[in-house]
Amino acid sequence: MSKTTHWKENWLQHRNVLIQLIDRIEDGHLDFKPWEDAMTLRELVLHVAGSSNMFVNMVKTEAMTPPDLPEVHTMEDLKQAVKQFTDETAQAFDTITDEELALENEAKIPGMQGKKELYLQAMYDHELHHKGQLFIYARLVEATDLPFFR
Repeated sequence: MSKTTHWKENWLQHRNVLIQLIDRIEDGHLDFKPWEDAMTLRELVLHVAGSSNMFVNMVKTEAMTPPDLPEVHTMEDLKQAVKQFTDETAQAFDTITDEELALENEAKIPGMQGKKELYLQAMYDHELHHKGQLFIYARLVEATDLPFFR
């Protein structure tokens, strides 16, 4: 199995849990946030879903280009946005070679200097970090029967 395939499959396991998690949250909680300066549930889900594609594309482009986030007004809209970002990210993974992952990157971001594979590590860590937050959000809005973390 190639490194790229390994990264993609591991990421998809976590992304599928994110999808299962938001399936457990009822409409009416999109604007929930646990403290005043926190992202809303809607913003946090879109941030996680959209950022993954940005990190994967950095292997090709070296550019940290924030995603265009769609307007969502219902949980169904949010689920569709996550599905679209997931499909786009999976397709972006399919364009990356193991040879590209082994190249030195041009990162100016602290802690990301080294091989381009570090972009995928950052994407993976970012998704896990925020997915943990979303588990707490889900519990705070009284979602039940939450999926296992992986």
